[in-house]
Amino acid sequence: MLIDETETRFYVADSTVPDAGNGLFTKQAMRQGDRFEVIGVLVRRDSLSDKCTHFCDHHKFRVGEDLLLIPMGIGGMANHSLTPNLRKVFDGERVFLELTQDLAADTEVFFTYTEYAQEAFGLLAK
Repeated sequence: MLIDETETRFYVADSTVPDAGNGLFTKQAMRQGDRFEVIGVLVRRDSLSDKCTHFCDHHKFRVGEDLLLIPMGIGGMANHSLTPNLRKVFDGERVFLELTQDLAADTEVFFTYTEYAQEAFGLLAK
């Protein structure tokens, strides 16, 4: 199976969030409702494949009740914010990130991580 990112409207660079590593940024001005697909590998929840990829559990996207998507492209580079400018949208077994507002070029994009991921990354208030 070949996975190849084809999205060209974004780039990866140092995040504006301290200690977050890389972030995902718009290359051009974009409009509310623009979306891109999170590409990756689907695994069945609680399967051997899920268990063997436990190290990346906090990066997986839940797709319905039984599937998880392990992101393999830029969709996995969007960082967390409690005031996001992206939202997750599901279409069957496909996952998209959709802009919730108009954005200028060179704007970092964020979505809100699940509580599990927030805990794994130490983002929950104590």
